Amino acid sequence: MSDQLSLELQPELPELPRGLRPMMARPLAEPFDSPAHLFEPLWGGVRALALIGPAGAPGAGDVALVREDGGEIRPLPIDLAGLPMRVDARSAILDGEVVVVDAAGRLDPSALRRRLAGETGRPLSYLAFDLLHLDGRSLLGLGLERRRARLRQVLRPGDEVVAVPAIEGEGRALFDAVTAQGLLGVRARQRGSPYLPGVRSRLWRIVLATPAGTPREDETGPLSESADAEPLTVGLSAAQKARVLALIRRLPLEFEDEPPPA
Repeated sequence: MSDQLSLELQPELPELPRGLRPMMARPLAEPFDSPAHLFEPLWGGVRALALIGPAGAPGAGDVALVREDGGEIRPLPIDLAGLPMRVDARSAILDGEVVVVDAAGRLDPSALRRRLAGETGRPLSYLAFDLLHLDGRSLLGLGLERRRARLRQVLRPGDEVVAVPAIEGEGRALFDAVTAQGLLGVRARQRGSPYLPGVRSRLWRIVLATPAGTPREDETGPLSESADAEPLTVGLSAAQKARVLALIRRLPLEFEDEPPPA
């Protein structure tokens, strides 16, 4: 009875803001180390904000996936319809990318296009790396580390959603690891940076693991040849390489070809 009463007394939450656009990174040609930054692997999937709720109880809301241009991903893929059950909040806005990965954890662009077109295939997953809104409150003005801490608190990882890990300071080591793994590159974000919707800011940088002269499209759009960089050979000790490669290998992004039976 007490649980039912407390649920009934929950205040109604306001509707989520629908005009937000993702904050964008500026490209760099070379990886770098910096104690002022958090470094994250970048897969290069479809960037999307996940709008969850509002609802009367955590896990009970609807979900909408909004692309960079403001359009929704429709129809909503069945794989991602359960996102609200993975977020311990009555309403939330997450930032991340939608991916389909192969058996090695690399992005499979053609499979991703087919799945978003409504075809069957390998499972979709949402890789969350930021939290913009939570239970009726904007988190845009909080620093990145505080937003990431809130994200870890409310997210219940599963096959359909994981929190993208970050490594402190050692951007070159992480770049070396993701290059070896065949991922797109590295995102570097200043630890105290606020979230600036729709702004391409130097507070966030990306370094792509793409050979010079090879056109590549990602969250920055098509990059010119001058913006691409040769992957660098980073002088790391064996212990450093082992630690960073272990980070990549722990990513829970290896899925079965077919979803497990109910």
